[in-house]
Amino acid sequence: MKGIKLGGFKNPFSTKGPSGTGSGANKPSAPPPVETKPAPTKLNSVQDGFDTQGSKPSSSKVNTPPTKQPGKDVTSSFGANPLGHAGQNVLNSYNMFPGGAPQGVALPTAQKPFVNASDSLVSLNAHKYQNNTNLSVSPAGSPGVPAHYMHYLSTGEGKFAGIQGVPLHPRPGEPNMVVTGALNGCAVHALHDTKNNNLSFLHHADYSKNGKAELDGFLSQHPNLKPAGSYTPSDYSHPTGKHNLPTGSTPFIHYAQGPGGQPGQWMISGQLNTYKNGGTPGGRPELMLPTDIPGGVLQSVPVTLP
Repeated sequence: MKGIKLGGFKNPFSTKGPSGTGSGANKPSAPPPVETKPAPTKLNSVQDGFDTQGSKPSSSKVNTPPTKQPGKDVTSSFGANPLGHAGQNVLNSYNMFPGGAPQGVALPTAQKPFVNASDSLVSLNAHKYQNNTNLSVSPAGSPGVPAHYMHYLSTGEGKFAGIQGVPLHPRPGEPNMVVTGALNGCAVHALHDTKNNNLSFLHHADYSKNGKAELDGFLSQHPNLKPAGSYTPSDYSHPTGKHNLPTGSTPFIHYAQGPGGQPGQWMISGQLNTYKNGGTPGGRPELMLPTDIPGGVLQSVPVTLP
């Protein structure tokens, strides 16, 4: 969850392919240093982007009107250049829908971990508030950037939650971004569906505990899904600050257009973050960028197909 100059990134198509754990991240130069503050108090109730009160709907479909978000609307800036915006601003994806899931969005279950891409359509919004760019989702068709929303299931609920049927190359007008909640020990995987020749994305809870074996077991039950890229704690979780607390990450998956009309490529990107304050009126912790992470706070793992 974190902060560059527009256009200051290397071409994603020059990025080396990731390793099996997603460690081939492309890390642009670090943004200007952030003022050092005393070590913040971490919210005990917040583990990932959905763990704040009211962020986990109880039914598979919820019809809740969008909640007006405080702060300056910077949706167009983030939507036009998510990496560029993330290089200059601290992203925050905690409590993305404080009033409940947006209308028309289906949520996964342990028995049915994948939601069809057509049932994950949302409008993504971004508001600058208390030095954070807070991301939120509202019903598809409302003002905002068209996107797919990927939910989260905790360890006790199944650990795996994803979306399926995302085009390899979105057509004009189709969403070119997938958003999910903040990562603290979790992982995001891209999977190539060889049967339907499209992509699935998966939010994997508590990956840091036994993630590789769990993923292998999950994929053995879905033989048509082949790994195409992973963003894991080995990429983003690094000790920082005087207390050496591990950093978290705000992930966002986006489709980078190819140069000169060439086919583009999906990228799993993340911005490293740490806590600044324990909570805000918006139901989110306030985040800041770590200043002592070699290589910077932005990372990108390309989604590669065989």
